[in-house]
Amino acid sequence: MIEGMVGSPRFLNPVYADTNDVDRDIIQLIYSGILRTTASGELVPDLAAADPEISEGGKTVTITLKENVKWHDGEPFSADDVVFTITTIQNPAFKSPIRANWLGVDVEKVSDSMVRFHLLDPYAPFLERLTLKILPAHLWKTVTPENFALTPLNLQAIGTGPYRIEKIDQARSGFVREIQLKAFSNYHLEDPLIDSLSFQFFETEEELIGEATRGTVQTFSLSQIDNVQRMKNPAFSPYSFSMPRYFALFFNLTPPANQGELKEKGVRQALSLAIDKEELVQGVFRGDARVIHSPFRPDLFGFEEPQLISGGADKEKALALLEQEGYVLQNGRIAKPQLSGEALTRDLDRGDTGEEVRRLQQCLANPPAGGANIYPEGIVNGSFGQLTQQAIIRFQEKYAGEVLTPLDLTKGTGKVGPLTRDKLNALCFSGDGEFIPLIITIALPDQPTLKEVAEELKRQWEAFGVQIELQSYAPAALEREIIGPRAYQTLLFGEVLGSIPDPFPFWHSSQTRSPGLNFSSYANRTVDQLLEEARKTFDPIKRLELFSQMQELVLADAPALFLYDLDYTYFVSKEIRGVQASVIADPSQRFQGITEWYIKTKRVPK
Repeated sequence: MIEGMVGSPRFLNPVYADTNDVDRDIIQLIYSGILRTTASGELVPDLAAADPEISEGGKTVTITLKENVKWHDGEPFSADDVVFTITTIQNPAFKSPIRANWLGVDVEKVSDSMVRFHLLDPYAPFLERLTLKILPAHLWKTVTPENFALTPLNLQAIGTGPYRIEKIDQARSGFVREIQLKAFSNYHLEDPLIDSLSFQFFETEEELIGEATRGTVQTFSLSQIDNVQRMKNPAFSPYSFSMPRYFALFFNLTPPANQGELKEKGVRQALSLAIDKEELVQGVFRGDARVIHSPFRPDLFGFEEPQLISGGADKEKALALLEQEGYVLQNGRIAKPQLSGEALTRDLDRGDTGEEVRRLQQCLANPPAGGANIYPEGIVNGSFGQLTQQAIIRFQEKYAGEVLTPLDLTKGTGKVGPLTRDKLNALCFSGDGEFIPLIITIALPDQPTLKEVAEELKRQWEAFGVQIELQSYAPAALEREIIGPRAYQTLLFGEVLGSIPDPFPFWHSSQTRSPGLNFSSYANRTVDQLLEEARKTFDPIKRLELFSQMQELVLADAPALFLYDLDYTYFVSKEIRGVQASVIADPSQRFQGITEWYIKTKRVPK
């Protein structure tokens, strides 16, 4: 079988492979993990001899390993290899990108055929971590951290997987043109039916598509949606693999200076309501993507879709929410009146005194805010007493739809909070007639599909009246300069949940700083508690109940605009049989059933 790939392998080494799609794909075939994922998405033993033994309430996981497993060079596999791989990843000197996955985990060799993991806290998704591919300690243990990324072993990989490296064709420039794999004759599971695999590497998708058209490659995938949609070659069957992920626009709740508009929930909700997701999916993906409303894929994990939303826009409701936040539709643009220098700037309550209270009383006594009907006493003395409090209550109840209803209140509180202050400022301190437009900046990777999505968001929002600025970055620069320091107002990005969903890194308040993945800088104490409990709960039904509660709270707070999900499409020559589309957590898992793929058949007597 000949597979075409865009890119080139760098590290056929599980310690480093997480940053390169090509590396992860080939590692899937060369190495084995303690557990593996089947084509049906089930975690089953691989190097393990049996299912893990869980004890101490989930804080201890004991693994009995298969005996007589061989590395591709004939050396025996043992518990030493497992301990070496984990401790290498944990050692900061080796700079593994997956080190954070193994912090707080102690690995112990019990015997040559048994290892035990000790966790600081019970962690239900830990079992999925055991699909990590294991390195041969006998080859790697003498390599220093300084040379770990430089040794030829990163390409001349030795594993225990179904295929071993037969040949590598590498140009003088270092670009690997081809890697040939051969079925491993001493593989510890079912022998692969396809004897030889060849991976050929290309610099662009156009080159790859050309070779597929000429019939020189038999399997491949494409990242650009336009190329996927125009790939209509009848010699290939497209297989769609669902992935537990979503793409969203994350609203930064601790944004850079002068970009604080999205701190107000009403603004976030209004922006979400102004987007027609169905129109986005049709326009960008020609209907091939799936509209997403949730930080989960409820259809994959077995709980109900959120009830509140359709895929269409509700611009009237969006505009009403913005009006409650002090915005108006001015000449086709959403804007806020420029406030004068006398505008109220802080919350006020009974007992406060000073110049700001004096301006508050002047506002209440003036006709725009209600005058005699709101504050008949009209006393302006800079002291927030009972009469001022009663005037605030009357003011709040007069403008209940804007200052009370959004807070689920029916009676005035007598306190000047953000909504009350915004309304007072709009009536009394609106400046000289100037308006400040609502401008939203979107940061995104310099990737064709996401750029199309961003352009569609821009088109829809600007038609509604919101000004949009797009800022695309090369992936490395985006990570280093923008995502790491959270230097964005909004971020268009994707998140992958894994086969055993663990949304903790994406929504827990402890993950707001890099390397945490809480891109919204979202903090909700109840959500934190639900996430912590879900991590410790091994009962899948209970975990889904917790996730359902969390979903409801996150959607109510609107820290992100959840947009779409896209299946992973894998093109396979019709010569090749036995491929099964399934749910996969990573594209490399398309190979999880490869030992059952076949090309030739023959008749045999019954």
